[in-house]
Amino acid sequence: MTQSPAITVNQVAVAYDSKPVVSDVSLAFPAKQITALIGASGSGKSTLLRCLNRMNDGVATVSGEITFHGVNINAPQVNVYRVRQQIGMVFQQPTPFPLSIYENVIYGLRLRGVKDRSLLDQRVEESLKQAALWEEVKDLLKASAQALSGGQQQRLCIARTLATRPEIILLDEPTSALDPLSTNQIEATLSQLKKDYTIIIVTHNMQQASRISDWTAYFEQGKLVEFNQTAQLFINPKEERTANYLSGKFG
Repeated sequence: MTQSPAITVNQVAVAYDSKPVVSDVSLAFPAKQITALIGASGSGKSTLLRCLNRMNDGVATVSGEITFHGVNINAPQVNVYRVRQQIGMVFQQPTPFPLSIYENVIYGLRLRGVKDRSLLDQRVEESLKQAALWEEVKDLLKASAQALSGGQQQRLCIARTLATRPEIILLDEPTSALDPLSTNQIEATLSQLKKDYTIIIVTHNMQQASRISDWTAYFEQGKLVEFNQTAQLFINPKEERTANYLSGKFG
């Protein structure tokens, strides 16, 4: 990793009702790369992902430092809404709001108080183009977002995240509810987006991790076992536990 990381976690631990879920994880995420978090269900990867934009607030106890632009965003005085503007999230199930496609995309901008129609129009077109959805919906912007297919809804959710111009995009199993064609479209979209964004994705699909990520982190029972460039980790893992998982001997 030659450039400064986009975000760093240092000795991060997470507990739900005093039950440890993530233990002592330290990891630096490379900027403008795709990092995949892999591991069996319950390994802590989604829990760690949610720490990166404070989505665990109120449901878990998170300790350790999460450093973004030199600031520990896990500190209590940090403005959580500002964090989430800069570190956006896309969830497993597509979550369009019961609004038009247009209003879905600019939802975050409306919350910020942006009223300039020309700016909103521009941001809708740019974000939908980045999410590879513009050509499919440009004549349907006033239609309900909930009428879109599952794959289109997920790309709309990516566009909604992009509209606030974050630096980092977090994705938690973004294609697990989608068919193979929609999955391919999302993967192609993410591969294009990494030119401008840092992308961190949780996936159970090891083929997906090997296809689209530059770096991979393997988790087991709440601990980080191994972190390396994806090709190295998949072809020549350093840890026996990683090799066992990749070969199907675990989980």
